[in-house]
Amino acid sequence: MLYINIRRDSDRPLSYQIYQYIKESIFQGSLQSREKLPSSRELAKFLNVSRNVVIESYEQLMAEGYIYTRNGSGTFVCDGLEFRIDEHGGQSSQPQEGKPSPKIQISFRAGIPDLTQIPIKKWAHIYQQTVLDIEPSQLDYQDALGDYSLRTQLSCYLGRARGVRTSPENIMITNGAAQSFHLLCHLINTHEYALVENPLSYGLLHTLESNHVRIKAISLDECGIQTNKLPDAPPKLVFTTPSHQFPTGVVLPAGRRIELIRYATKNDVYIVEDDYDSEFRFDGSPIQSMQYLDPEHVIYVGTFSKTLMPALRIGYMVLPSALRAQLKEEKYVSDINSPILEQKTLARFLNEGYFEQHIRMMRKLYLKKRNHLIACLNQHFGDRVNISGAEAGLHFAAAFQGVRFGRKLMTAIRNEGLEITPMSKYCLPEKNGWTCENTLIFGYGNTPLENMASGVECLARQIKLISASERLS
Repeated sequence: MLYINIRRDSDRPLSYQIYQYIKESIFQGSLQSREKLPSSRELAKFLNVSRNVVIESYEQLMAEGYIYTRNGSGTFVCDGLEFRIDEHGGQSSQPQEGKPSPKIQISFRAGIPDLTQIPIKKWAHIYQQTVLDIEPSQLDYQDALGDYSLRTQLSCYLGRARGVRTSPENIMITNGAAQSFHLLCHLINTHEYALVENPLSYGLLHTLESNHVRIKAISLDECGIQTNKLPDAPPKLVFTTPSHQFPTGVVLPAGRRIELIRYATKNDVYIVEDDYDSEFRFDGSPIQSMQYLDPEHVIYVGTFSKTLMPALRIGYMVLPSALRAQLKEEKYVSDINSPILEQKTLARFLNEGYFEQHIRMMRKLYLKKRNHLIACLNQHFGDRVNISGAEAGLHFAAAFQGVRFGRKLMTAIRNEGLEITPMSKYCLPEKNGWTCENTLIFGYGNTPLENMASGVECLARQIKLISASERLS
């Protein structure tokens, strides 16, 4: 007989307690393959419970394949079920070797907006109204291209703010720029390749490599892509960040944009314009999009992760007409459609002017942060630091004279609780026109003003200490 400890004061039903006991006994081997179980009547009498309770337990175990019945013979344990479950979720209970990661106290991580300034109360209010007003039919599966009202608002905004030439029909809503890049990988056949800037975003590189896309790099100079080095054998896609190159921050001038467009037109190439944060331009209006020059050869990719909040996970692509059907099918296969409630909320947020109001406010704040951080760097390093790419966005590059940010120095910096990324992380291992070893990328979007001075002071101290130790060694 099964000696099951029934707890009648438990919030677990009696049937579940019996089911769980038998299942664990099978896993542990105390109930073995083909062993006969008591009849439901016998076990109910022994445990002093209703027979229906035992029947319910047996039926659940049978439905999950733990036991079976033979007519006229009884109920038996199925074969091959002895199994040891790791109660620690696959992680060893033994202490891990090595030191724990240092706690980050000050972060200059790039690509993160100021999370304390997200207009979450306005967003919550509009979201609540969206949920209350939504039609039942809008809770069904939706168009893979995305909510039409959001695409309409985006079409108007992009035309007004970025000079993008489009209509709602050519806009696709995605789950952030990451999904946009993933979908674009499906345009590249095995015998084709993608051309990327060097240096480039680690996230884009990871997406391309994860999708087994062959890549070739084109080097940069102080004006961006060196268009005189475009390859004779054309790629399928050229990935570029022309309005605020990541990570260098340089702006691709009009002449090179036109050269790149002519190259794409001549060779039937598509240019992927990643316009991730150029709304935050501090001197004059944002740089006009490259898509304006040729909507049929430029795929414009945008996201609300930098301008609003990363957790929203809404991005978009402005597609050439020739690619719309194929990419719509790829999106449908991927996830059918992006979440509709967030899309409709964002459409209202745009329509009621809150988004552009937020952009204007954040542009002023980021300008203040940028200026303060530059002042801190100049105070500690003077003419030994050269800052570039600071005209827009949430980061800039800083090259330090006579400093190499190798593993030893970067480890020392991180051990002091300072998070910052060297340019070398974004550089592909080949000769190029951009100096990486002496350069750091300073993100300041989510860095509090009051932390900047102490962060730069910490950096200066570690550079001095490591440089002194290397001279002595």
